[in-house]
Amino acid sequence: MTKKTSIAWACALLSTLASAQDLAAYPQVFSGPQGLEVVLAPTTDGKAALMRVSGFNSPIDKVIFLGKQEQRGSGTEAYVTTLDGREWGLVQKQTNRYGSGERYVTYLPGRQGAVDLSFDEKKSKALNVAELKSAYARQQKDGVQEKLARFDRDKHLASAQTDLASTDTSASSACGSPVKTAVDWKSIDDDKLKKLSIASFCGEVASQMDSMCKSNASFKAKAASLGQIQCQFGAEMKLRVEGQKLVFTTHQDASNQGDFIQQFLRNQ
Repeated sequence: MTKKTSIAWACALLSTLASAQDLAAYPQVFSGPQGLEVVLAPTTDGKAALMRVSGFNSPIDKVIFLGKQEQRGSGTEAYVTTLDGREWGLVQKQTNRYGSGERYVTYLPGRQGAVDLSFDEKKSKALNVAELKSAYARQQKDGVQEKLARFDRDKHLASAQTDLASTDTSASSACGSPVKTAVDWKSIDDDKLKKLSIASFCGEVASQMDSMCKSNASFKAKAASLGQIQCQFGAEMKLRVEGQKLVFTTHQDASNQGDFIQQFLRNQ
């Protein structure tokens, strides 16, 4: 999401809240595992909601977000905000495909899968809607939500580099010689960093070397001369040898990377 798009989207949400004049009279509070609490306070027109997650060890803890209501498929109603440069369905109501029952879930940053929530009637009745709205306004004034909405490229780079280093370490151990993956980060724009696991794409050569060294001891001699890997994104998947360096060009839609790399390495 570009800065202009993000600002326009945020302004639209603020307009939605303003046009609704107020939040609906009956907010919902949900409980989750290990002390997790989720507040969902819809606007009177149902087009948006204030959301707050508490009890979660994350920068979003106790931050109040304004989420736009979106229908996702026939059975999911999501309240979507912006986190780390992309749209995020933080709270969702999912209806059974046969229409018998529904459940509320939250998708938390850094955690895989949905977290089931249970409605807490007592906390819901006790929630002060006016205080929630005032706290949201204070955080907006301080720029809390805006900071969390911005894409943090440095954080994504650091995470990818850590994962790549782990893959290299495993391959080095299996092959008995150094394996080191370097990435041409200039070939990877923010959109790719948001959507793709760069460590999975660029770490595939080292991963295949690791596997081949473990399954075939004779390959270790080849690995000793091909331990330097250069990875970049391009128009199509390619792999070539330049001196003692493997130059790997990958593509976000490339399929069967592992088979392609393994076949190339066998022929060296």
